Amino acid sequence: MRNVRSNLMWLGLVFIGLVNGVLEDVLFISIIVPYAPMSLDLTGELFWIFTVPLAQLMALSITGTIGWFFLGLDQTPRLVVFWAVWIVARTTFLLQIHNPLDDVAVYLAWLTLWCALIGLAGYRKQRAAAG
Repeated sequence: MRNVRSNLMWLGLVFIGLVNGVLEDVLFISIIVPYAPMSLDLTGELFWIFTVPLAQLMALSITGTIGWFFLGLDQTPRLVVFWAVWIVARTTFLLQIHNPLDDVAVYLAWLTLWCALIGLAGYRKQRAAAG
C-alpha cells in the first residue's frame, strides 16, 4: 500500500508540473488581462518584470499548495521532478506557439527562481523539524 501511495504521489507531481506549464497562460488570459486597468500595458515594458511573474505565481499558488501539502514538494527530489516537468511542459508549450528562444529563457529563469525559493522553504522546514 505504501508503494502505491508513493507512486501516486510521484505521478501527482508530474501531473501538476504539466498543468503548471499551461495554467499560467490560462490565468493570464482569463484573469490578469480582463481585470487589469486599461492604462497598464501588460505586454510592454512591464511584461517580463510584472506580468510573467504574476501569472507564474498565480499558477504556482494553486499547484504549489497542492504539491506542498499533499505531494511532499518540500522534499528536494520531489521538487526537482516538479521543476523538470514544469520546465519541459513550459518549453514545449512556448515553442509550439512560436515564442523566440530568448523569451523562453526568461520564462524558464523565472520558474527556476520560484522553485529555488520553494527549495529554501523546504530546507528551512526540514531544519526546523530536525532541530
